[in-house]
Amino acid sequence: MAHPNLYSEATMSPPTADIRSATAISPATGGVERPPRPAIDPGGKLRVVPWLDPVADPLGVHPCSLYVEQYWLGILGPSTTWLLRRVSYGLEAHPDGFVLDLGDTAHALGLGDRMGKNSPFRRALHRLAKFELARPHGPDGIAVRTRVPPLPLRHVQRLAPSLQESHRQWQADQRSTPFEQMQ
Repeated sequence: MAHPNLYSEATMSPPTADIRSATAISPATGGVERPPRPAIDPGGKLRVVPWLDPVADPLGVHPCSLYVEQYWLGILGPSTTWLLRRVSYGLEAHPDGFVLDLGDTAHALGLGDRMGKNSPFRRALHRLAKFELARPHGPDGIAVRTRVPPLPLRHVQRLAPSLQESHRQWQADQRSTPFEQMQ
């Protein structure tokens, strides 16, 4: 079975019949009945490997850190943040990579059993790539950052004013030398 290509809209969901021709009027309710959306292929798998970045990693934080929760969460959204954390745990247990069962992971994260192009799970996968926390790796895999870089300025500017100030303070603290941090 071919693995889904996470970054191509052409392969986002299995081919389905044209909804207009498959739509029927329900005699019982008088409403329109639509065919069920395609479910996640229970055998869908994705190879996950670490994305090691010698430039960004020294400045980055662990995906399960308070920094990610406080600053990245509002940018990524909760589903993407939880997916990043789940994959991070997998990479800690299997440093050379592992196979992610898409259906099981979607269920475990509370994202349902659908895998259409607009499904919550598929959107979470796309957001990892959109925010450069993951990238394609081979024909059926992704590389995921093991260290999350500091939030880019364009995203810091989207934070609430109190979080922007808190982020400025966090950055100032990061620039402190170990000696200054001890005082």
